Amino acid sequence: MTRPEKISKMKVSRNTGSGVRVKNARAKKGLRMTGKQFFLVAIMLFILMGSCIGHVWSNFEMTQKGYTISQLKNEEKRLIDLNQKLKIEMATLKSPKSLEDCVKKLGLNQPSPGQIVVIR
Repeated sequence: MTRPEKISKMKVSRNTGSGVRVKNARAKKGLRMTGKQFFLVAIMLFILMGSCIGHVWSNFEMTQKGYTISQLKNEEKRLIDLNQKLKIEMATLKSPKSLEDCVKKLGLNQPSPGQIVVIR
């Protein structure tokens, strides 16, 4: 007896009593989920993606704020230096020697005692 004949004889003998066809193939492997399970997995993935996007966004915002703070600190240093230079220039211009030099350039003379008016 050849192999195909043996197989057909086995099929016939097994199926004669019950009428059920015997299938000896391996079961298909794969994910078998109900609708509720699929919905729960989808919700969990949605929550996971949302939290990941939120985490990346917050880190990006924190980095941007850091750059802004750094720029503002540099601007503050520049303005403090400018303020100090202007104070020095103002003190120099208010000095008596500087005022005398300006008066000489303009050709002004000392006021006579009659030209001085005291305001109270």
